[in-house]
Amino acid sequence: MEALLQDLTMHPRTYSPDIEVAMAGYFNASAEASEMCVDLLRNIKSAQRNYQSMDSSHSTSAGAPPEVNPFRTSRSNFRKIHDKYTSMFRSIRSSHKKVARKLKIVKAIKKLLKVGLVVACSAAAVAAVAAAAHLLFFGLMVGPAAAGLCPIALRKRMTKKTRSSKTGSLLRLREQLDTAAKGTYVLGNDLDTVSQLVARLSNGIERENAMAQYCVERESEGSSVPEMVSELKKSYSNSRRLALELEEHVCLCLATIDRARVLVIQEISKKA
Repeated sequence: MEALLQDLTMHPRTYSPDIEVAMAGYFNASAEASEMCVDLLRNIKSAQRNYQSMDSSHSTSAGAPPEVNPFRTSRSNFRKIHDKYTSMFRSIRSSHKKVARKLKIVKAIKKLLKVGLVVACSAAAVAAVAAAAHLLFFGLMVGPAAAGLCPIALRKRMTKKTRSSKTGSLLRLREQLDTAAKGTYVLGNDLDTVSQLVARLSNGIERENAMAQYCVERESEGSSVPEMVSELKKSYSNSRRLALELEEHVCLCLATIDRARVLVIQEISKKA
């Protein structure tokens, strides 16, 4: 049992190699999400410039052919990164549970060892009382023997201190995984919101492009479509507001990513 306890506490990393994979996946995914957010901000700025250009024209017609939808690729990419974060959250939670189970085993073994030590000490005390008379006779021999036990006791105390330090490393690892899991969960929700907004904005642009194309074709035929133009301008106004809302959420995502990474790094950097 003593050997099992030492193995559990002395090798917390090699015991669960998938933990390193989960943590590495966390940092890789957060870096990928950060890059995608930056790219999405560029697309948002591009869309906002297009809408400003439409506003400045002051025309009574559609004014221009359909614009390229900058969010078509972003939509699928954000869906993929959201799914990746969902999978990564499960992986980190699984690693967290493994470390928690390991700590429970260590605590149970330590408790059993303490009980065994109490029983052994009690038995030794009874034996010592029974043999007191004989030990007095050999007092001169017992003194040196007792002195020889001191280094052994010192070594045991040092071993106990080492085990305690290794148990602390398990506790820190659990805190690291817990912090990463919380950050992953929060960011996963943020990415879900962003993904929905991107889908709405992308669908709106596709609809506006179809309406604009229709207006351009009718005007080229000499026909007027004022109702369609009016509806198109209303859609442009709604899309501008949606683009602004999306921009705010993307900035919040970037802040969440940075904050979560800093918290995990702080947990990893904590000294034993």
